[in-house]
Amino acid sequence: MNAKSKTNPSAKPLRSLGFDAFAIGLLAGAEALGVVAGAIPAAIFTRGRSRRAAILLGGTLTGIGITGILVFNALAAVFLSAVLVGFGGIIASSSGAALLADATDATRRATRFGQQIALGTTAAFLSSAIAGALAAPVASLLGARPEDAPVLRALVASGGIIAALSIVPILAIRAVPVAQHTLEAPTRNDLVRRFLAIEVLFGFGAGSFLPFVNLFFADRYGVPFSALGLLLGVLAVAGSIGALLHGRFVASRLGAIPSIVLVETLSLPFALVAGFTGALPVAVGALAVRHFLMFGASGTVNAFQLSSFTPAERAGANAFFALAWSAANAVGAVLSGAIRARLGPDGFTVNLVTLVIAYGLAALLTWRLFATHEPSGDVGARTLAVPDSRG
Repeated sequence: MNAKSKTNPSAKPLRSLGFDAFAIGLLAGAEALGVVAGAIPAAIFTRGRSRRAAILLGGTLTGIGITGILVFNALAAVFLSAVLVGFGGIIASSSGAALLADATDATRRATRFGQQIALGTTAAFLSSAIAGALAAPVASLLGARPEDAPVLRALVASGGIIAALSIVPILAIRAVPVAQHTLEAPTRNDLVRRFLAIEVLFGFGAGSFLPFVNLFFADRYGVPFSALGLLLGVLAVAGSIGALLHGRFVASRLGAIPSIVLVETLSLPFALVAGFTGALPVAVGALAVRHFLMFGASGTVNAFQLSSFTPAERAGANAFFALAWSAANAVGAVLSGAIRARLGPDGFTVNLVTLVIAYGLAALLTWRLFATHEPSGDVGARTLAVPDSRG
């Protein structure tokens, strides 16, 4: 549940390219494989360098990968492009998360990470809604159907151009090398091992279903592409609200680990309801509640993890956690695609049950391994001054 790149190529345009369920599962795991490949380079590259340099390098590689997804049709080429998206994404996201931690007071870090998640999720909602609304006009302009690949590529390309504007605030960041103070090696290594075990469980569970939410609605309930943006937007809004509320109102009262384990456990029944119901409104409502709870916990988890390491260690730790999460996510995605290729839409029930089992074990392990842990990464570290670091 670390702050990881989640820009898997959408299953809907991949289907428009003629890929079957197994190929879509393979491609959904491709970005995760890129994260695995890029985690160690990301950890090495960030040592002694500014956050700015790492974010710019990672963003450039990600842009090249997205361009490849838009340009190529062959499975191998799209696969390699998606891998490059993950490779660049982990370099940029690991340093971006570390930068946010550096610039935020420890007592406000969970709230600040929640706000970051809410902003990103809201942006995803807006992009989905706008893409759905523009599908018909763009299709008419191109003389194609809304679900055809050229239409979807044009929409994705437009979003990519807008996303490229994010380089402007990055260029405004000062290129300041990170201080080299670290935890004692035995303490650091023990923390990494414990966090990695939890990341593997969450990554496998997430890969079993989350990359295919749009196919879940389309295949099981026959939702057209033009309406998918609205349904995904409902989930995004629910997740954004949860992310905003958890750190400020739940974690601040119960403590990080009790509040994380509580909402993770409460989310499990709603995932099961979504897996077994035959009614679209019930499925949407259940997944919305699940997103509200799990997105809420994500910001607190990210803050708790990075607060456990010094600034010099944060980007590298984030990259290794992403490696574990993404490797497990790739396995989950590929197996999920194979299950649906055999069972059809009924395979989504198996996918969600798999998610519930993995997340339940992860919640239990989180309590067992971290109930008494107090993060100490900020001891002796200088907090960067930012306008909102206290409120």
